[in-house]
Amino acid sequence: MDANPLLQRKTAQFTHLVTEGTHYEVGRALGAHHKNNSAMLSFLSSPFMGASPLTPYAADKAMESFERYCPGLNEEIQGFADETGVEAAHVVFYYSYFQAPGHCTQAAYRTGASGEQSGHICHMRNYDFGWEDETYNQLLLSTTRVKGKPAHTGFALQLFGRYDGMNEAGLTVTTTSGRIRPEMTGEGFIFPGVVRALLDQCTTAEEAVQLMRSMPVADYRNFLISDAQGNIALVETAGTEKEIQYHPATAASLSVSQLVLSANHYTLPSMQLHNQQVMENSWTRYDALRAALMDDNTSINPVEAMKAAAGREYPEGICCHHYSEGLGTLWSMVCDNTARELHICFGSPQLNGWRTFGFLDPAGMRVYEAVLPDKRSAEGFWTRPS
Repeated sequence: MDANPLLQRKTAQFTHLVTEGTHYEVGRALGAHHKNNSAMLSFLSSPFMGASPLTPYAADKAMESFERYCPGLNEEIQGFADETGVEAAHVVFYYSYFQAPGHCTQAAYRTGASGEQSGHICHMRNYDFGWEDETYNQLLLSTTRVKGKPAHTGFALQLFGRYDGMNEAGLTVTTTSGRIRPEMTGEGFIFPGVVRALLDQCTTAEEAVQLMRSMPVADYRNFLISDAQGNIALVETAGTEKEIQYHPATAASLSVSQLVLSANHYTLPSMQLHNQQVMENSWTRYDALRAALMDDNTSINPVEAMKAAAGREYPEGICCHHYSEGLGTLWSMVCDNTARELHICFGSPQLNGWRTFGFLDPAGMRVYEAVLPDKRSAEGFWTRPS
């Protein structure tokens, strides 16, 4: 008998939305696409996840912070508000300054001198969560071309924020939860606003690190950053604490391959004390991904190696199908920083194909369907140390 019996399959609908123009024009375009969706408008103008409404002071503080660290976002939200009639100060994205949980795995890999594509850098992630029935889980891939900013493609959160993405300069940013459902207390940005700021404002990992050093962050999150030059940074945050590990692409370092990865726990020295009740599956996914990408074939074709790793089922790999329990692969992404291409699989890579995206698709919306096969997890999957 199958230890992980198939419970049911669902067909999920993913959307790819391409917008362009000034921040304000992008906001108007977002509003035009969503203004007939009453559930979305209600979500975007309601307090986030049961929180109290923002006071006028708090809303002003959030707007001032976004203007400082991600200038133009306020104009984008204003454009959306003008198109839909939603009050700009009530837009839920402003709660990105004060968490949608997720269970994810990510890695950045740079080939060394012995590889056939020496210096080739790729960056991957699986985003795992439950059935996407809540309005805030939009399954929306957004390509945004704002005048004066690098175009970028990534999955949207709270419409204006990003789970992940790559911009046209080859800068890639992905995230994983460092701690599941922590108590949020500090003052600062949570990850959707951070990722959007990095994609909009930075073209290199060094610039991204500098911005993250200056930004107030109050999240329990691991940020993996890479660029087209081969630089890689891991930034781990726990509340208002952060540690940064930077791997520059120097002449010496380019002689060997470089792999940096994370799952749903902390790995940097000063952050170890924040590893509280880490799920057993996080350690297993971390080890499985490391083993897969340390294979000699990774340096020969890193894109295909990462696709294979993304689709290998847990516990041998990182692909999971426990959607009804809150941990199923909703999308996989392999960013080829060197080629400026995003290879994306909507849903589980075991049942759905890969598609390639860039930054030049025509404005508008396209819809894709994906199969999500639900299975019961094996005993011990959710075990946490006592």
